[in-house]
Amino acid sequence: MNRISASLVVAAAALVGLALQAEDFRPLMKTTQATWPAKQHIGVICDYPASQEAVLALARAAGEGAFITVVDARSWDKAVPAAHLIANHHADYLVLLPGDRMFRDGSIGATQAISQLGRRGVPAIATTPVALRQGAVFSVGDATNGELLVTDRLIGTVDVILPSRAMTEKGALVLREAGMATVTVLAPE
Repeated sequence: MNRISASLVVAAAALVGLALQAEDFRPLMKTTQATWPAKQHIGVICDYPASQEAVLALARAAGEGAFITVVDARSWDKAVPAAHLIANHHADYLVLLPGDRMFRDGSIGATQAISQLGRRGVPAIATTPVALRQGAVFSVGDATNGELLVTDRLIGTVDVILPSRAMTEKGALVLREAGMATVTVLAPE
């Protein structure tokens, strides 16, 4: 194998490793638990087979006692039925998975889901800044460098208490390890 081929193989392996690394949801869950301590039911819309590791990372960060309803939607045109399923199962809020194939932050599917859920009073939260432009109420994670970003405009969501910006210290955003949340996976209609 020549040098160029070897370099390409190493670069490809590095990219695959980065793609497989799951988002750290601990800062997001720490902020959520401090802001909405009674809200324990999380909704997620994603391509579940492709995003299973991210869902498990979220379940670990949410901890024991939390409940995650996942709607396994594999195309963006399932956004509206998936959002209705999340709302009908009484999820307290939606968490966007930043690496999902169809419903990642900034995608058409995520925008439609956030809009539908906002009309039903279910807020969305995320780990990247782009989600705020879509209608998420706050964002904190690796992509925000641990800084809590709070929306200055709520779209359709009623009765949401936003987190305090005083919770932005990176060291204060660490959850202790506990049990995992219960995860249920549903298919959209």
